[in-house]
Amino acid sequence: MTMMRGVVFVGNGRVQVREFSKPRPTGTQVLIEVKVSGLCGSDMHPFRNPPEYWAEAPIIRGHEPSGVVAEVGEAVSMVKVGERVSVYHAPTCNHCEACARGEFFNCTTIGPGYRLASMQVHGSDADYLLVDQNVCLALPDTLSFEDGSIIACAGGTAYHALRRGDVHAGEVVLISGLGPVGLCAVKLARAMGGMVIGSDLVAYRRALALQQGANVTIDPTQGPLAEQVKAIAAEGAEVVIETSGNDQARVDVVPCTPYHARLVYVGWGGNAKNATLGPMLGERWITGSNMFAAEDYYTLVRFMSRTGLHLSDLVTHRFPLESAQEAFDTFATRETGKVVFIWD
Repeated sequence: MTMMRGVVFVGNGRVQVREFSKPRPTGTQVLIEVKVSGLCGSDMHPFRNPPEYWAEAPIIRGHEPSGVVAEVGEAVSMVKVGERVSVYHAPTCNHCEACARGEFFNCTTIGPGYRLASMQVHGSDADYLLVDQNVCLALPDTLSFEDGSIIACAGGTAYHALRRGDVHAGEVVLISGLGPVGLCAVKLARAMGGMVIGSDLVAYRRALALQQGANVTIDPTQGPLAEQVKAIAAEGAEVVIETSGNDQARVDVVPCTPYHARLVYVGWGGNAKNATLGPMLGERWITGSNMFAAEDYYTLVRFMSRTGLHLSDLVTHRFPLESAQEAFDTFATRETGKVVFIWD
């Protein structure tokens, strides 16, 4: 039996690289030889769970993969062996209304919980990943495997949020939270012509945002956020992309904007217990943004290819799979940009 390696969480911030049987695709399944798999902020919540949480069957982590099609099932018609792909991490029935719109994360047939990679099924922090052909998205040669991995989650999510915010050239865009999604939003918003203000508690991430194109960054602990933003742009920010998920940040970004602004809330986390926005809303347009649709993938890929933009510029740390503990420990410090596993 052919074996492969995969990363599992074992509790309290500890991980292990274990051996698993290499899966064989059947039907419409595709086996991906993983080339890059990124770490995501959403990994950090289960990373710290106690050992008893992981006592049952271990699940391979990871949901930001890109790679090469290694094998296909007998009913596969959409991809071929050897093709380069980015992999959307929410399975799709490819039939319901949500899937017809490319909103795989809202698939009504598979139902709530999504069966996301690394949650209910094995993920991509492994030598190989088994998925359905529906979630294999062609990765052009103009983009690297690192680009494809970032687009698979952080990049696609940031782009979807910016499209929800309807960013126009010349507008002031406040990016609240400068983790991987926020940094992608910085880079993309500048490429769209926005004047970008980045906000984060961590000095390292503020510096990285400046390197990636932010016009200016601010520390929200150094005075009221609205005062700092309006000292830079007197009218405030026409668009806000809130990626931190922090309860207080969700509230604090509102007075940073004029009454007609568009605010997009992306970040997970917190309890929203303090997010009583009340009469301050005025005519502001506020919405949520969850992951991204297949349409976003293809428009983003074209945008990047035509402009020469590469999200791989956000990668600050690269690790082989056998250094999984070091990779997660490094990412947990928050003194990073994008952290990825790479294969030769």
